[in-house]
Amino acid sequence: MANARRRSPWLTSSSATASVCVLLHTAACTPEGGRCEVVETKTLADDEASPQGMSALDVLALAQPHEAAFQWDLTADGDNPTNADPQVATSVSVTVERGPGDVRYVVTEQRGDTEEDAGCGPSLYVPIRLRIVTGDGALDDTFTGDLVYGAEKPGIAWITAAFAFDDLAGTLRPSVSGSAGEVHVEFGAEPRGWIAVRDETQGANAVTEAWAMAGHWGDVPPLE
Repeated sequence: MANARRRSPWLTSSSATASVCVLLHTAACTPEGGRCEVVETKTLADDEASPQGMSALDVLALAQPHEAAFQWDLTADGDNPTNADPQVATSVSVTVERGPGDVRYVVTEQRGDTEEDAGCGPSLYVPIRLRIVTGDGALDDTFTGDLVYGAEKPGIAWITAAFAFDDLAGTLRPSVSGSAGEVHVEFGAEPRGWIAVRDETQGANAVTEAWAMAGHWGDVPPLE
């Protein structure tokens, strides 16, 4: 069965394809579309430099703790995707620590359609714990995943982590029961991040995934 999914906010179609193919290895990586195929992978020590010169310790150093103003968002239709209050000004605190697991150096090459850059190439994957706390108590949680540095977003360490709302220690819950959540953070010169809500609808031949920006901090472009 084909999996037709709407892309995540902030991800270009090429970035979404790269993320799916490299991290999830799903059937969505079809020969008809550009995709990233793993051609090399190896485990590195935290202080061991990759062939591109960066070590896991270097990447972790980019993920600096930060605090910022946080805004809960409504959809373009004026709906609230969560139970958080967009009228209440709040803040967010973000910290990172090394998580369990091996550091992986992965090299991918683009296959299939090459008209659009799929964001393939060498990247480091560093397991971390991502701690996000909002001042209103909606989020008071730790998320696990890989801090990524490499081809897809050159010069920026970033992480995307999916979560189930029922697992949150904070009070944040979706407006539509059964929705899933995702957090994305980019540790650039001006850190930014978002919380998204996603819903899946099973059709006759495909799964359609709809996204809504639930909240953000930093300079975040609107959903397309």
